[in-house]
Amino acid sequence: MQNIDQILEKHIAGGDLPCAVAGIANADGTLYMGAAGLRSLDASDAMTTDTIFAIASMTKAITTVATLQLVEQGLIDLDTPITAYLPDLEHLKVLDGFHDDGKPMLSSPKSSPTTRQLLTHTSGYVYEIWNANGLQRVASEQIDSLFAEGGDGMTAPLGFSPGERWEYGIGIDWAGVIVETLSGKGLDVYFQDHIFAPLGMHDTFYKVPDEKAARRAAIHSRTEAGLTVTPHLGEPVSGGGGLSSTITDYLRFMRALLNQGTLDDAKILQPDTVDMMFENHIGDLDVTPGPTQMPTISNDFDMGFGQPAKWGLGFLLHEAQTESGRPKGSASWAGLFNSYFWIDRENDLCAVIGTQVLPFYDTHAVAMLKDFESAVYKNLES
Repeated sequence: MQNIDQILEKHIAGGDLPCAVAGIANADGTLYMGAAGLRSLDASDAMTTDTIFAIASMTKAITTVATLQLVEQGLIDLDTPITAYLPDLEHLKVLDGFHDDGKPMLSSPKSSPTTRQLLTHTSGYVYEIWNANGLQRVASEQIDSLFAEGGDGMTAPLGFSPGERWEYGIGIDWAGVIVETLSGKGLDVYFQDHIFAPLGMHDTFYKVPDEKAARRAAIHSRTEAGLTVTPHLGEPVSGGGGLSSTITDYLRFMRALLNQGTLDDAKILQPDTVDMMFENHIGDLDVTPGPTQMPTISNDFDMGFGQPAKWGLGFLLHEAQTESGRPKGSASWAGLFNSYFWIDRENDLCAVIGTQVLPFYDTHAVAMLKDFESAVYKNLES
């Protein structure tokens, strides 16, 4: 893959980003891996391809695979209300807004969410980062963030009735709770036993081991003063985020999906199940941009890049070719600290690129992503 190293260096050299790491693979193996910049602007350690970085919501695709494993075992029906697995959620409410005195306006949902709706962000669960009512509830009631591990944010009311629209939220966190409940294992243990160990993902975990901590990249925040190192946001064991990984490991996960659920004789899903992941599961609904409520954490984002998009199981599905070359039918998503991946089954290709910067959908990180993507497809043409 020509010119990829130069693209990474270009976006680091001007000081717009602290670091970058990227990888490209097909079903048979790795085509490219590269890194540029520093693991931390407060130190001198170079970014390397084995650097461990926080992948945040790239965890969601892994949780989706775990959920589908239990579907294959007959333990989960995607269209059964989640109260069958989590009876404590029987009395869910919808937060419609707030009264003049600040008390929440609550109503009953038209139906109970299903596991399919949890996996497709149509369940009614939201993130306060991109939902004004959710943010007001967190701020006014001083409860935990809606994506805090084990906090009362997980008992938050819905933002809308299930099936009414697509909105990015904590549904897959709840899918992770279902996996834990039905398997009898914490997600960290379940993932290790049924995904990471079989696929040879030796550097993916919720809590970075002490002996590997030196390879961990720092999180940076973009402020008026420039980029500054900021503390990690914790290591929650959650279906919606919290994992740390390497480019090498995440490529192995995506290669398993390119190989119809199998990698190096280890099978994590049946081929029909993998095919199902790449089908539209939200019908006439559309994936919509996320308007930020917390600009220090996220900018407004549009993961369809101005093009129509649907949602499969685990990721967005592009309904049209992107400007940078990603074809219709490709799957993609991202992590909060500006890591991005896509899977292109038409061209037998998967790719991931990441830095460690807040806020999400950072202008410089997205520019690097698009340059990287364009170079990938130009290389395919040559």
